[in-house]
Amino acid sequence: MWQTLFQKRLLIFLGLAFLLITWAIFLTSSGERKGEVLPEWITKGILRPFQGIVGSVSRSFVETWQTLNHLGALHRENYELKTEITRLEMENKRLRMLAQENARLRQALNFRDRSHLELLPAEVIAHSPHHWTRTLTIDKGSRHGLRRNMAVITPDGLAGRILSISSNRAEVLLINDGRDGNKISGILERTRDLVYISGAGGYCIVTPSDIGVTLRPGDRILTAESSLVFPPNLTIGVIVDVKRSGAGQKGEALLKPAVASSRLEELFVVLRPLSQPETRRSP
Repeated sequence: MWQTLFQKRLLIFLGLAFLLITWAIFLTSSGERKGEVLPEWITKGILRPFQGIVGSVSRSFVETWQTLNHLGALHRENYELKTEITRLEMENKRLRMLAQENARLRQALNFRDRSHLELLPAEVIAHSPHHWTRTLTIDKGSRHGLRRNMAVITPDGLAGRILSISSNRAEVLLINDGRDGNKISGILERTRDLVYISGAGGYCIVTPSDIGVTLRPGDRILTAESSLVFPPNLTIGVIVDVKRSGAGQKGEALLKPAVASSRLEELFVVLRPLSQPETRRSP
């Protein structure tokens, strides 16, 4: 805006100067044709100083115009550099995400190859929006061989079980879902004592099977061999806090699940142990 105002004022000034010089030249030419000479005070007092001013203003105008052009070029170059930096940052972020995804998938494939279970890979396509319930939707269903209560695991440990199924989709109930009835049995790795785990939203509650079972922070809880749903010795989680109990009472503990459900993108459904032959079903 200031550039436009400056240009307008400069054009007005130069226009007036041009008219004044033209008028003076006209008077000089007229005087010469008539044999007259303009008074010396006009040429020296008006024209010469004014010519100097006009020359100075012209030089200033040229210099200012060159400066403005230079600033404009710098502005364009700055904009182009910022655009290129933004593009490179986005490309760098995309490459980092691809590298993380590649590492995650490689870990998952290595886990599947080493496992003694027949695993079906699945992709998480939706998370439950509710705070208390913890469910996921995966892109596999009955047409892929899934059934209710099949275990769902990751390389980190137990995630949950299949709750409901459609042809190409399935809902996974996570172990930390807080609804009634979402309880599983496990064992305390340190002592092999039986414990019970129930969902509590973000965490789980661990309850000993007997008064004599002692829970400690840092204890790891595994799936029990007696479970009819989950394969044995999968990591369920780690105890992070223990609630003190009175005499003759079972102490409870807070367990952090081994699987961070909020970051789940890929997981595996346990179809059956590799040593177990597939049972034939009537069509």
